[in-house]
Amino acid sequence: MLLLVLFIINFILGAIFADDISSVLMPALKKAMLDGNVTSIDALNIMIHNETAAFITFIASIFFAVYALIAISLNAFVIGFMAGYTVKSTSGLIMFLALIVPHGIIEIPAFFCSCTSGILLFLFIFRVFKDKIQKNTFSEAYKNNRKTIKHALILFAMAVLLFAVAALIEGFITPQIGNIISQQMGGPALF
Repeated sequence: MLLLVLFIINFILGAIFADDISSVLMPALKKAMLDGNVTSIDALNIMIHNETAAFITFIASIFFAVYALIAISLNAFVIGFMAGYTVKSTSGLIMFLALIVPHGIIEIPAFFCSCTSGILLFLFIFRVFKDKIQKNTFSEAYKNNRKTIKHALILFAMAVLLFAVAALIEGFITPQIGNIISQQMGGPALF
């Protein structure tokens, strides 16, 4: 629930402040897109990027789960920013939805799975050490908390699978939808 609240708040903040920060954030996003660091038509690059982000989120969250909270907040802010920046007209809204919804409907839940798995990993480590301090052996501490690590690994595996599917959609389907919508609105092919 905390991740969802953070996502919604940061999405709204990104949308509200889009005009105020566009001069700073848009050049960085455009550079990242040109460098292939954020998105690309190449599904393999997207998949590698997303899977790497999921792994880093999972591992880095052992430090009090802070990384997962920051990651969900930043991603929601950027999505909100892009929504606020592009959705100034009906055609902008349609293009935003066409370029986000096809893969985002899978990618955003994958991101939640990734962040939740990182938080569970932190909780597992914390609880094992807590049990150990309470005079349990590591074996007993692990046994007491093995469901938590099992759930963390299952969620991480789900995130990996969902990110792979989302990358295929983003690489092959989203560009086609974007082109169709753009051309239907009298614009050029985007990709």
